Amino acid sequence: MLVAACLSACAPARGHVQTPIIHAETRTKTFENVVFDLEFAITQRNFRITGRNDIGRGIRARGVKDFPQAMIIHFCNLTLAQEALELDPLFITHMPCRVAVYDHGERVTVTTTSLPEDSDEPRVNAFSRKLNIMLRRILNFAVQ
Repeated sequence: MLVAACLSACAPARGHVQTPIIHAETRTKTFENVVFDLEFAITQRNFRITGRNDIGRGIRARGVKDFPQAMIIHFCNLTLAQEALELDPLFITHMPCRVAVYDHGERVTVTTTSLPEDSDEPRVNAFSRKLNIMLRRILNFAVQ
């Protein structure tokens, strides 16, 4: 829940309304397998993984012994980042992309924020739709 709150707290770019979280889950794959498949799907779409925040491990290291696994993976494609900057400089707040993975015991959930598709600028909306499709495919691959 903390991870989802962190993801949804990001401010949207100028003139945009925050759009929903993209969500996928599995009851058949382990956390480790989902992370492995996420990273594979990300790199297969020409994104570079720029960071990992292992939040679950950090909280367990602070003494919360049974805290579940939770991780945020950051990734970016410089061509897409350039396109975002050229369309709307404030849109860069959506780069790098982030995917959160967390273990609920009986299921593993993967989430990311979708880019707003309600701009007054049609090119920004087209860019958002394109990236949102990529993000959905990455999440769906990871949980299948």
